[in-house]
Amino acid sequence: MSSLFVENGSKLESTIDFSRLLKSTKKNWWKIVLFTAAMTGASIPLIMNISPKYESYATVLLKAELTNPTTFTKVTDFDSTRKEYYETQYQLMKSHRVLDQVVNNLQLYKLAEFVGNDSIEDDTLEKQKARSLQYLAKYLSIAPIRKTQLVSVGFESLNPKLSADVANEVVDVFTKYSINDNHEASSSAAVLLSEQVSDLDNQLKAKEAKLNEFLKQEGLITFRGVDGFQTEQLSLLSDNLATATAQRVNIEALYHTVMDNKKRGLSGLVGIPDISRHPQMETLRQMIIEQKSLLSDLEDRYGPKYVKVIQARSQLNTLQNQANKVVGEITAGIKEQYQAAVIRENKLQSEVNKQANAFQLLGEKKTRYDNMMDDINQTRTLYNQLLKRQNETQVSSQFSEPSAKLIDPATVPTKPSKPNKKLLIVLVAIMSFLLSTIFILVMAALNNKVMTLSEIKRRLGLEALGEIRCYKDQFLPNGILENSNDFKTLDEASFGIRSKLLLNNSTDRVFGITSATSHEGKSVVATLIAKALMVDLKVLLIDMDLRSSTLTKSLGYTDDKGLIDVLYGRESINTVIKKRANIDILTVGSDLSRSPLVTLTDKRLTSIIDEVKLQYDYVIIDTPSTLNSQDAVLIGQFVDKMIFVTQSNFNSANVCVSAINELINNNILMAGCVLNKVKENQLESNENINDNKIKDIIL
Repeated sequence: MSSLFVENGSKLESTIDFSRLLKSTKKNWWKIVLFTAAMTGASIPLIMNISPKYESYATVLLKAELTNPTTFTKVTDFDSTRKEYYETQYQLMKSHRVLDQVVNNLQLYKLAEFVGNDSIEDDTLEKQKARSLQYLAKYLSIAPIRKTQLVSVGFESLNPKLSADVANEVVDVFTKYSINDNHEASSSAAVLLSEQVSDLDNQLKAKEAKLNEFLKQEGLITFRGVDGFQTEQLSLLSDNLATATAQRVNIEALYHTVMDNKKRGLSGLVGIPDISRHPQMETLRQMIIEQKSLLSDLEDRYGPKYVKVIQARSQLNTLQNQANKVVGEITAGIKEQYQAAVIRENKLQSEVNKQANAFQLLGEKKTRYDNMMDDINQTRTLYNQLLKRQNETQVSSQFSEPSAKLIDPATVPTKPSKPNKKLLIVLVAIMSFLLSTIFILVMAALNNKVMTLSEIKRRLGLEALGEIRCYKDQFLPNGILENSNDFKTLDEASFGIRSKLLLNNSTDRVFGITSATSHEGKSVVATLIAKALMVDLKVLLIDMDLRSSTLTKSLGYTDDKGLIDVLYGRESINTVIKKRANIDILTVGSDLSRSPLVTLTDKRLTSIIDEVKLQYDYVIIDTPSTLNSQDAVLIGQFVDKMIFVTQSNFNSANVCVSAINELINNNILMAGCVLNKVKENQLESNENINDNKIKDIIL
């Protein structure tokens, strides 16, 4: 149960009580109004004395790209698609270089507005310019116009004409600087290119001279390269060698064929095509065939011994001998051709080998020549490119264009831009109202004290039994018992508490009255509850506050016998009970020398309480405060329930909750809470309404 109470109490403490904030605001509305009026009234003279300021704006177009009147690549260029481009231009407009030139052009360092009235004569020129530069940078505004390439350049000044002049001058200086930057870049590029072209020209001439000296020294001819002539020669020799080899192979084959068929005689040689197709052989073969045909005819006609037959046979033999001779000559010729082909092939092979060896020796020279030529070609290519770029730069540098263009110049304003004095006064009034309201709300929010009856359940987690209003005149228990009519509504408030106790639980008869700390009125509340219950019930009021004995002292029984005397057997309980205004009262007693902790832990105290419970309907016990000592916890062990008393706007809710937790953690039941000394404007229960107010409500 105790842990549940602590958890609920923490949740309640974490909530925001908006009703308290509203009540606090309503209560202190006159303070808010007074503070607002005072602050507004005090600000009016100050606002009216503020010097008016004028603002003038010039509109500038930031070009996305520069115009190029030629087809050549420009020396200076920019990429406006990069997100940093326009932001860079804004920063360049308010750069020190631009602003310093504006200060010098307009001689702003001579104006009191820029350097201060007291500094014109005392400071040096450098300090005046530095102050002017700071003032110019402070009141110069560069603002891009959304979704455009336009920029608004403005300046704020006490002088309307000066505001326009400064804005226009900033744009003019920035534009001229962009032109000068482009021109300087082109000039620097032209000088650099001229130096590089001259240097490359000298390098090229030196390398060409070195190459010519190398060719002359090595005796090389540059025909299709340094090895072109040798390559051409080797190519021709290779072709001739291939032809000679082919011819030698053919004649060699023919020669071997002739040698192989020579053994078979004339008939074997005649069968060789190269011999048989020889013109002489073809003629002789035809003549032999014809002669054989003639001889055959003559032999058939005249016989073998006829003269013409003999002549014909003799001619045939002559032709055959001649054919053998021709075959021999052809065979000899083939042999000679074969030998000549072999000799020619060998000579060509020897020459090719010689040229190949010479070509191999030329490779190192060719490599060196190629390297020198590559170096010359690369240098010449770079030279031509730089020379071309130099000529292009000379042409393009003749045209310079700014990267920004003034669209709308700044004009002299006719009305000041600030301050709007009426608006400032209204703002001061609003801010004063808000600050005072916030202050009241913050103070109310920081006030964690229990103020009203409705806050008891929310902040302390206890049932609200009732509230006692705060009276101008302080009263003690003695005054309550003697005459409570002096304090209006007091009896009604106590009867309200009585009703709550009777309705909650009729079995609880012994109630302890305690508070978190002292001086919260627990003794008064205990007396009020006892007085309210004694109307129709028998009630005993016991003072167990052994430390302060407020109740006993207030009633004037400090020297009389009481509880302690009964506890230690010197007196009976009936003899020490006092009668006062129809209430039975058991005071502390006369002997207070013992420790309260020892007294309250005496086992006989329980029997005393049991004895008085038999004689009385209700027993009300005034106990010490909970957080000041352990007395209340000890007394709580033999009461039915404890009634917690807290003074309105006295202790924080955290202090009260700590005291309640101390009781609950020791298994002490809580009947509820009584809120004491509540201011009239914070009263909530009807029991505390005056009779006159009740009549007004009824009427």
